[in-house]
Amino acid sequence: MRNLVYLDLSSNNLRGSILDAFANGTSIERLRNMGSLYNLKTLILSQNDLNGEITELIDILSGCNSRKLHNLKSLWLWDNSFVGSISSSIGNLSYLEELYLSDNSMNGTIPETLGRLSKLVAIKLSENPLTGVVTEAHFSNLTSLKEFSNYRGTPRVSLVFNINPEWIPPFKLSLLRIRSCQLGPKFPAWLRNQTKLTDVVLNNAGISDSIPEWFWKLDLHLHELDIGSNNLGGRVPNSMKFLLNPPLI
Repeated sequence: MRNLVYLDLSSNNLRGSILDAFANGTSIERLRNMGSLYNLKTLILSQNDLNGEITELIDILSGCNSRKLHNLKSLWLWDNSFVGSISSSIGNLSYLEELYLSDNSMNGTIPETLGRLSKLVAIKLSENPLTGVVTEAHFSNLTSLKEFSNYRGTPRVSLVFNINPEWIPPFKLSLLRIRSCQLGPKFPAWLRNQTKLTDVVLNNAGISDSIPEWFWKLDLHLHELDIGSNNLGGRVPNSMKFLLNPPLI
């Protein structure tokens, strides 16, 4: 398997620690002997019952001694039982385009080194008990980002977004889903230049503000708009009144 570039083991009954596959204490040597993993572009392990420290796994994937997984573009680990914090070494996966870590048991903070990944297109972190504060530094160099998703089914808020209202994002999102995270109390001003959005969820985001006029003037082609469970005020624009008064048939 020296030329292996795509590995999909998803939707199986794989159990246990994925780190065992790399051997105790000799994981780097095992990876060196497996050689082919250094050419891997896609690793899909989602929808299994794998567990272990996500910190150590990411350290292995991003380190591999002096021979990093330079080609890794897609890392799908969602719907497993990984625990721990996302390692700051995630910033070493410089070719990463897709990071899907949803539906695990990861806690701790999101590292600022995530902001180094200029090729990253999609980040999905939902249904993890993540904590701490997210600032514009976490997105500083994400010039390719199109999708960001971090929501929780529980109403308990543990992750806070503290974004400078003057910040201008380096990306144009198409999908933004944030639920049960603290975004407010002000309506996020950094959305002002997000003119490509098709899906927006800002549910239970601690926003106590009026919906600004500029938001309705973005001329978005929305498929989904969910700003429920906040304390929003303001006027509904004329363009949406047909939703409130449907014609009788």
